Amino acid sequence: MTAQTLVLAAACLAASASAQDSGTIPEPRPLLARYALPDGKLLVGGGPEAEAVVAAAGDRLSARIVGPLGAVPLLTQGTIALAVLPREMTVIERASVRRFSGGLPVSVKIMQGLHVYARSDKDGALDARVLPLLSAMLSNEGQARLARLLPMYKALTPADLAAGRTQLSAVHGAAYEERAPGYVLPDGSFSIIGSDTLTEVLPDVLAAYARKAPGTRFSPDLRGSSTAMPALTAGTTIFAPMGRELWQNDLDAFRQAKGYDPVRIRVAYASHGPRPDGKTPPAVYVNAGNPILGLSVSEMKRVFAAGAPGGDLTDWSALASPRAPSGPIHVYGARDDGGFATAMRLSKLDGLPLSARYQALPSGKAILEAVAADPQGIGYATWIGAGEAPAGVRVLPLSSQDGGPYVLPGKGKMRGQWPISYFLNIYVDRQPGQPIPEAAKGLLRYMLSDEGQAIIARHIAEEDGYLPLDQADLAAERKVIDSL
Repeated sequence: MTAQTLVLAAACLAASASAQDSGTIPEPRPLLARYALPDGKLLVGGGPEAEAVVAAAGDRLSARIVGPLGAVPLLTQGTIALAVLPREMTVIERASVRRFSGGLPVSVKIMQGLHVYARSDKDGALDARVLPLLSAMLSNEGQARLARLLPMYKALTPADLAAGRTQLSAVHGAAYEERAPGYVLPDGSFSIIGSDTLTEVLPDVLAAYARKAPGTRFSPDLRGSSTAMPALTAGTTIFAPMGRELWQNDLDAFRQAKGYDPVRIRVAYASHGPRPDGKTPPAVYVNAGNPILGLSVSEMKRVFAAGAPGGDLTDWSALASPRAPSGPIHVYGARDDGGFATAMRLSKLDGLPLSARYQALPSGKAILEAVAADPQGIGYATWIGAGEAPAGVRVLPLSSQDGGPYVLPGKGKMRGQWPISYFLNIYVDRQPGQPIPEAAKGLLRYMLSDEGQAIIARHIAEEDGYLPLDQADLAAERKVIDSL
């Protein structure tokens, strides 16, 4: 077995999907129930199967047809009590629910291939009103109703039915605080749910804006980018600030629930580097011993993707950059599983499939370790924290055009020329033909004003190190705001 293969094997064993179920999360808050209707019924969401679930539970539920993808963010934010899915939740979906709720979602199989999910809090408790409804679905009467209404699904086996009943008997209930749907909080302020990379800069922006608009107040709840789009989809945040791009599963869920796309506003560049005292933004890395000066974006696409214009690049000697070595190119990157790598492929590689030579690894650290151990290696890695990059790699300068000039994602005037920039993105829910809330528009305009950008500039030295936009990007985003 080669040294390269050993590195890959060790990296794959070092991380697994279960890590998303067990990693640390922000301190969870008491769960809110926004799904109670005036008649006492609870909302349940999903595809058309949700209507059968309502009947099986004894008509104590009301169905909202938003599709299985759309149901997950609504469950996360508590605007539905149960999500009906004709599949199991993905790892990313489970992690997103857990990050906001504190506990992993509880899955109850009600027919073969059909699952009902409920939120659990940090102690593993479900809303006490939900437990008897789940039990009703697993009762003999409930199972008979489901079989009659959903003939396309097979009934549970006796063993599965017994296991489901045993599972529910071990779950305890709790009282969830009720809250009306929407992003306006009881004190009249507007909720902002999103990235935990904004815990320093956003309060400063909000404090300064409060002096400009004293009658408008915002309440930030910053637990991570994975909480932002579920909240926007559920209507529990006035807008969704994210320290990364929208992932495909986020976008698909929003589209299924709403029927249109969210609007993106870029507010700042996300991080800078390479640096030892903070996060380096997503970048292309090569082995430290590789003498190549840089890559153009078109060459990068031909290395990492299959079918890019000009044909696939598989040997270092075929690159136009001065001092390019020779030998086969070994390509490393993240798993194309709906998260970072999928977003990278869609936004940076024109949606092309990944190269046949692309070796998928479970984490940014694993990618860099593989490149450090492989003189022929090149990798595309997500944000890398201080001290996480091994000594054997370097960030490769890139250019928007063939032949350079090649630049790094530094904090100087050239930052806007880094051709694969990531941003502090704010997504807004704008129904076609309708304006966005004036409170959101006012704050967004302020963040893109000279004063707002100056506040962002004061936070450059922090770990996440957002940078103000250059004049070209700033002008483009101001036009977007004016159009909303």
